[in-house]
Amino acid sequence: MNARCKAKVGFTLIELLVVIAIIAVLMGILMPALRAVKQQAAAINCMANCRTLATAWYMYANDNDGRIVPAQMARDDTWIGTPRSMTGVLYTSQQVTPVVEDEDEIRGIKAGLLFKYVGEAGVYHCPADNIRMSVHDGSRVFTSYSIPACLYGWTDSTPQIKKMDKIKSPSTKYNFIESAETRNFNMNGRFVMGAPEYTGSTEWMWWGPMAVNHNKGSVLGFCDGHAEKHGWRDPFTLERIDKVENQGGGNYGQQAPPEGQVEDIAYMAKGWAYKK
Repeated sequence: MNARCKAKVGFTLIELLVVIAIIAVLMGILMPALRAVKQQAAAINCMANCRTLATAWYMYANDNDGRIVPAQMARDDTWIGTPRSMTGVLYTSQQVTPVVEDEDEIRGIKAGLLFKYVGEAGVYHCPADNIRMSVHDGSRVFTSYSIPACLYGWTDSTPQIKKMDKIKSPSTKYNFIESAETRNFNMNGRFVMGAPEYTGSTEWMWWGPMAVNHNKGSVLGFCDGHAEKHGWRDPFTLERIDKVENQGGGNYGQQAPPEGQVEDIAYMAKGWAYKK
């Protein structure tokens, strides 16, 4: 057969470069869209988690004459229990060895008072919460949510709510929030704001480490059983959270937002169940 009649085989270098360039352009277009879809899926999953936890919290109160579930830290008679080994050894927040694995935390979750209403340990973990590590042993912190300290978060006479009928407008008061706590394991049972009943001031302040796992937003559960994603508006809010997460735990302290950046803290104050 004449060589000129032979079929052309393969691509030239120029053709290959063109194909690679087209693929690169398509990937540049698709990757942000794929990330957005992944973030949206994680937020939907997280809202489902918070709805389940908020509903379990409500059911517990119904089964206990209106008493809400305790939210203290490092105890077993609260909504979430202390991590433990297979043999039942409890791991406290001061303990650095052995490393506390997810399974140890999950055993603590199952010992908590809400688990019989929830039934699945995965509900306690947000799929977007994948980088938070304990400052005690470097292990992953499994539990992603905390209950506000004003909802039976103290063992003493600190001002707080212990009965469901003391909560005004339950649909506007949050009972679960995503936490960025790294100082301990399941001991992030409660989330603290610099509320007037704690500080003695009329000015609200940030205190506990709040997590922002959903594109400048966080998911909250509410006392009537619903959940929603809330986007944060003030640059100070996001900057503080970034610093808290990057400083690796320690004493988070109280901080008041600067003048002109109070929209976010006003939202948290409005949803705080206890009022003086």
